[in-house]
Amino acid sequence: MKRIVVLYGAYDRYNYGDNLMPILLEKYVKKFHTEKLKEIDFAYSSIKSSDLSNYRCMPTVAMRDLLDIPSGSTVIVVGGEVLGASVGILYTHVQDSLLVTKFLRLINRIFPSLLNKFAKSYYDAVWDYPYIPDKRSFKNNVKVIFNTVGAKPPVSQRNNIKNSDYISVRDDRTFNYVSTFCESKLVPDSVLMASGIIDNSFFDTVVRQEIKDKIRKDYISIQACPYKVNFTAQDLANQLDKTINEHNLDVILLPIGYASGHDDIVFLEKVKSLSKRDMLILDDLNVWEIMYIIANSKAFYGTSLHGVITAMSFLVPHFSINKKIAKLTSFVKTWSVYPYNTPIEITDISNTISKMDDYSDIELRIAVQKAQGIIYKSLDEVSNLL
Repeated sequence: MKRIVVLYGAYDRYNYGDNLMPILLEKYVKKFHTEKLKEIDFAYSSIKSSDLSNYRCMPTVAMRDLLDIPSGSTVIVVGGEVLGASVGILYTHVQDSLLVTKFLRLINRIFPSLLNKFAKSYYDAVWDYPYIPDKRSFKNNVKVIFNTVGAKPPVSQRNNIKNSDYISVRDDRTFNYVSTFCESKLVPDSVLMASGIIDNSFFDTVVRQEIKDKIRKDYISIQACPYKVNFTAQDLANQLDKTINEHNLDVILLPIGYASGHDDIVFLEKVKSLSKRDMLILDDLNVWEIMYIIANSKAFYGTSLHGVITAMSFLVPHFSINKKIAKLTSFVKTWSVYPYNTPIEITDISNTISKMDDYSDIELRIAVQKAQGIIYKSLDEVSNLL
């Protein structure tokens, strides 16, 4: 019987980076460790079963249904800000109603324990911190691997993390904390290897022609989550109007966070409505189309960690537009280069475009190649454990 490699994470709702990470990991193994495919089968798992194949994501099986996988199998928690994510927090991300999401977020601020209790009744997670597996829950002997994860885990989860077979974390912030109680490796988020795995011939098979036809002119891409901005939609509209007036560029408004609790489209539609210039919103894209739009941008500006990482991977100028997003600020500080390793204000957008020709991509290219080398080495080590 083949052993199962369970790629486990927050894939039961559509959110670009979370859904993309395990797909890239599987592609890496298939490309560079084909001999492993004789021994293993991949399975995608989340808290609940899901099918987001219309976005070219992989269907998931509920973790509760995989607790009896064969002995010698492996569970890989693939990326994301998962170490600090309680079942309550994750429950807010799978709602269909914006009002419900806001209500649950309010409960979490006032009575987080109440939200966790409520979520456990309606969101069938195996563990209180769903993406920190407890080996004792499995019927057979399995390995547990954490692959480029982030966040600060609670003290109650330290033993489960220490008992894992391999741990890599994606930024200094997480590394400095986790290293106080167990051995871990500092490895960039695996989305950073995208440009080493994905090429134009692949894009041709997964990106609709109608999307390609909409981006004939040079453009910058803008993403913003309403809960992660320190400016209003009107403020951003004004700055983008200024940018369009001063530079011969289009602006594409690009929602990346589709899951509840992210709601990029809500904010960006408001920006479009308040702008005096014509801006294109590209919504309802699959994961590869989002990647394609970012990879072909003159620059990317946003609050999304994986939007910034994708841009970095394809050597596209990338700017965080909120310095208070700890995971994003820490990542660019750890892995990127000047001027991209420091967040900017939206009032600086036009100015950064004016200076674009002054930025050399040599240092960025070297940084990306070095980071990708670290990722490849880590994934080779993970592959040997399978």
